Amino acid sequence: MAEQKISELPAASALDGTENVIVNQNGTTSLTDVDAIVTYTLADGVSGTFTSADNKTITVTNGLITAIV
Repeated sequence: MAEQKISELPAASALDGTENVIVNQNGTTSLTDVDAIVTYTLADGVSGTFTSADNKTITVTNGLITAIV
């Protein structure tokens, strides 16, 4: 497969939670799935502002999405 920039990859369709996601955990590249990320986010009450692949701003407060602009 030819090398592609992340920005050149096609957008994902509806997710079911089993999709693999590459993460960097303490300097080690690892593989997880969407369900694990959702579980962590909801259990630990993550808060912050993030940018989606389609350049929308997503605000999360205590693990819940409070705005998408």
